[in-house]
Amino acid sequence: MPLLPVLPVASELRGHVGPLLEKVRESFAQETGVELLPQGVEEVAREPLLAILFLTGGTEHKALAFASTTSRPLLLLAYGSHNSLPAALETLARLREDGRKAWIVTENLGERPRLFSQAAEIARNLKGKRIGWIGGASPWLMASSQAAKILAEKLGLEIVTIPLSAVLEALPTEAEKPRGEGLGVAEAELDMAGRVYAALKSLAAKENLFAISIACFGLIPHRLTACYALARLSDAGIPGGCEGDLSGLFALILGKFLTGGPGFLANPVDFDLKRERLLLAHCTLPFSLTESFVFRTHFESGIGLAVGGRLKPGPYTLVRFGGLRLEKIFVVEGTVLPESPGREDLCRTQAWFKMSRGALEKLLGEPLGNHHVLVPGHHRPILSLFHSVFLAD
Repeated sequence: MPLLPVLPVASELRGHVGPLLEKVRESFAQETGVELLPQGVEEVAREPLLAILFLTGGTEHKALAFASTTSRPLLLLAYGSHNSLPAALETLARLREDGRKAWIVTENLGERPRLFSQAAEIARNLKGKRIGWIGGASPWLMASSQAAKILAEKLGLEIVTIPLSAVLEALPTEAEKPRGEGLGVAEAELDMAGRVYAALKSLAAKENLFAISIACFGLIPHRLTACYALARLSDAGIPGGCEGDLSGLFALILGKFLTGGPGFLANPVDFDLKRERLLLAHCTLPFSLTESFVFRTHFESGIGLAVGGRLKPGPYTLVRFGGLRLEKIFVVEGTVLPESPGREDLCRTQAWFKMSRGALEKLLGEPLGNHHVLVPGHHRPILSLFHSVFLAD
């Protein structure tokens, strides 16, 4: 059962509120599946989402005094007796007048209490995570350049800047070669891919990195590609993103928290508006997401080693964070179709994604950038809520 640290507030007129607190906690747990964990002011103040439990009425001043000590988002928990809800409503109205981000949650609001608790847990676990940004952002990612600053500012991620030269210095003279069928690739490409994987794995361990994004095109002049390495790292629990795109990497990170596994970062390359389908393609795909795969050369350069994978069909969520402060989100649930285009004019892994009506027109008409991430399963409610609480301005 998910835990949500809360600050209980009660009127002095009520006297001893221990039995009432336990009754409210038991009711919340039964109705929402969330265990409320009573904490003191200092403990709750350290949380990314500040939850206040209104045990009685006449507590608005206490809640507002606590809220005034921080600018973080607030969650006001209320229930249907002891004038809890009236106090929460009055408090919320004042907080909104002051421009604060705050929400009311009660035990009869369906899955919302669980979603808020889940969002808070993700934000709690994100804080302090070290993200390797190798080589910076690729120059064509014009809509993604501010992500490093914003992720550090809003979520407490530590962005570790690493030069591409560190990858070259970490390359071993030999390493275990990839195993699998190859099409148009030589032993030299297999050898190179294994060495790049060993180098990135070594850097991740040395720098204690939770995730990595690399400006991979900067490796091509050295006849190196990172496609295989990123696939292997992602399967090993280290989200790996392409082209130094931190907003795309962040979507992969959230996908890991939600599913325990990797996602697929890709380019939208073609579409079928009539059938509400989007074609996504890239030159790397975690092997755990494939039905089958073949090693190919990297599409744009014609060298190195890429993964031509057949993505497992089924339910997925497509997500993209954007805006100068990551204050915008595009997220839609849909289905990866079983057909595989196999086109030679696109990156090696290709998948058709069918989405709900109107979503494709929104993506095309109000784009947040190029890279989008497919996360296995349907996760739109939690992704939308997480963004509203911690990223939206």
